[in-house]
Amino acid sequence: MTDLAADAIAVIKDSTTITVVVKPNSSKNDIACYDSEKKAWIIKIKAAAEKDKANIELLNFLRKATGVRFAIKNGIHSRKKTLIATSS
Repeated sequence: MTDLAADAIAVIKDSTTITVVVKPNSSKNDIACYDSEKKAWIIKIKAAAEKDKANIELLNFLRKATGVRFAIKNGIHSRKKTLIATSS
């Protein structure tokens, strides 16, 4: 994990909602960077953007990386999504 990803995880843990832009079909799952223009974290996901595969992998990746469960609040069929931290 890069230093940037570690910093991203620290910020994510302190937030109740985050905005992400998903880059499916990537070579690995990674928190790539923060895009200040889009005001969103760029998240690379290995899964394809079909039949919710990328959404499921995104949520699983973030849970493993941060220890926080997220749900998709907005953007289920979009690359830009708003995620909300959940207690379950």
